[in-house]
Amino acid sequence: MFDLDQDARAFGVTAVENRFLTEYLPAAKGDYVKVYLWGLYVCAAGDAEYALEDMARDLMLSVPEIEAALRYWERRGLVVRLADNPPAYRFYSPTQRSFSPAALSADPDFVSFSEAVYSAFSDRRKVSPAEIAQAWEWVEDIGLQPEAVLMLLHHCMAQRGAHFSFKAAEKLAVTMMEAGANTPEAAETFLQHNQAVHDGTKKVLARMGKRRLPSDDELSLYEKWIGEWGFEPQAVLDACREMTSGDPSFKYLDAILMGLKTRSGARTGEEVSRQMAGEDTEKQRAQAVFTRLGARLSGPAAALEYQALLRLQPHEVLLIAADYCRRKNKSLEEMEDVLRRWQEKGLTTEQAVREYLDKRLGLERLLREVFEVCGHRGNPTAKDLELYQKWHGWGYDHEMICTAAEQAAGAEGRKISYLDKVLEAWHDAGITDVSQTRAQKGPAEKRYGKTVSAQQYTQRQYTEEELLAVSDDLIEEARRLRG
Repeated sequence: MFDLDQDARAFGVTAVENRFLTEYLPAAKGDYVKVYLWGLYVCAAGDAEYALEDMARDLMLSVPEIEAALRYWERRGLVVRLADNPPAYRFYSPTQRSFSPAALSADPDFVSFSEAVYSAFSDRRKVSPAEIAQAWEWVEDIGLQPEAVLMLLHHCMAQRGAHFSFKAAEKLAVTMMEAGANTPEAAETFLQHNQAVHDGTKKVLARMGKRRLPSDDELSLYEKWIGEWGFEPQAVLDACREMTSGDPSFKYLDAILMGLKTRSGARTGEEVSRQMAGEDTEKQRAQAVFTRLGARLSGPAAALEYQALLRLQPHEVLLIAADYCRRKNKSLEEMEDVLRRWQEKGLTTEQAVREYLDKRLGLERLLREVFEVCGHRGNPTAKDLELYQKWHGWGYDHEMICTAAEQAAGAEGRKISYLDKVLEAWHDAGITDVSQTRAQKGPAEKRYGKTVSAQQYTQRQYTEEELLAVSDDLIEEARRLRG
């Protein structure tokens, strides 16, 4: 008996044909290549007792992984299973496979499937044995029926042409199995839906002006919009018109559809068109408000701010407020305060606000005349308006108020405060007529308008104490005249 020393075996050579490296190795998984090469090594050593468990231990793989690899090489014709218990295999070289029909006779289903694949592609493409073996894995490893796999191959040819990638098709095969589309009937339904997704994605690309096949990521996004989010295909196309800036893309469109999904329940083409038309109108209204105000706002920030303003007042009132605040040189934050004050006063319609502002502007004009008489500088404030209305509520007309303003002309400092004291004193004394304030001097002259009494003659300048004393004398005289 002759035997080779174990150390000598380790330093020997295992023959591997170049055809294996060029035709079989590129398409095979790494573990499958390990199993085939290790099998050649064991065969060369002549170890008849070597078992699957031994190979699994040496290659650090599981027994099922070893069996899957050997089945793969069986389908490729490089391995033939000779016995089942215990398992026994015979390895063939690629050259032997070419000339030995026996190498394929062990798997007639695979032979039949191979012929069907060759027939499906015909002269449109030369399918390699590695690709056929890969497709057969979808039958044995993934669980699709052979007819379903053939339908998948036809589907891929229709979508991407005869030279599609089997690696990309494998992803679809896995998706089919996960969806339960492993039979021809279920596969037909699944592939019809997949075709609809593909066609819809192509239409979106065309709408963007891009003439190419959709990518896997684009197909996945379209599937999400139609399936998970529930948008109709026409709704997706209608949403494309919102891509008004930059380069249109599926990522851009995804953000638009996400916004529509979040803001509304619009899903059909008609609903989406109506929703976007409404949003366009709102954008225009918001722009009109901010333009009148002189505020630079646009995009999402403008939309959010406009919505916040609408919660305070309707659009027509917002326009009036914007004009009013622009004249008063008020900011956007100050405009919000104005709107709240109007709301608190019950001014929530265009007519009510305009009537209020007309009245306010009239009061401001009267107050400016009062300011001119007493020499007060500045514009009327809300507090000034409240004071004037209080005086008017006491029964004093504009002439009477201007008469009191003459007495405040010489006051130092806060003239309006002094004027308020004069009128309050008159009110307490019951003085209601100009003549009562000048009982010793005859009828009072008109003291208001563009030409005021202070401009008609030279007045003595009084101190505040003297003016108060004069007012006391007038009050006393008024009381005497009333008896």
